[in-house]
Amino acid sequence: MSTKNAIINKALHYFNIEGWNCAESVYMAIFKEYYKIDVTPKTVTAFGGGIARTGSICGAVNVAIMGISQKYGRTSPKQPFIRTQRPVFQFLNKILDQYGSLSCAKLKQTQHDKLENKIREQDAKENLCTPLIKTVIQTFLAIAENNNQSHT
Repeated sequence: MSTKNAIINKALHYFNIEGWNCAESVYMAIFKEYYKIDVTPKTVTAFGGGIARTGSICGAVNVAIMGISQKYGRTSPKQPFIRTQRPVFQFLNKILDQYGSLSCAKLKQTQHDKLENKIREQDAKENLCTPLIKTVIQTFLAIAENNNQSHT
C-alpha cells in the first residue's frame, strides 16, 4: 500500500509543487514511478487541458489509458485487442461514474457551477485537477494491480 501512496503522492508533487500539467504529472508517476521507465514529460505535454487545452478528453485520463495499454497492450498483431479494451473500459467507467464526464471542459464547467462561477484557475487546480489526478492514479493502480488477466 505504501508504494501505491508513494506513486499517488509523486503525481501530486509533480502537479502541485513542480508545476507540470495533469498529463505530464500522471505520465511521470505511472511510467517513471510505477513502471520504472526513463521518460520525459514532453512526450505528453500536448495532452494537458484536454489535448492542447481544447477541452477534449482530460489529459490525465488519456495518459492513464496509455499506462493501462503498457500493461495489457498487444505484443503481437495476432493477439486479441479485447485484452486491452476490457481494462480500459473498466477504467473509463470508474472515472465516468465518479465525475460524470471525461471531457476537460465539462469537468471544469461542472466545477465552476459547484463553486457558483467564482472559480479562478488556482481554484480549478485545487478543487478539480488535484483530486482528479489522485482518482486517476488510484483507479489506474487498482486496474493494473487487480485485473485477473494474463500480463505478457
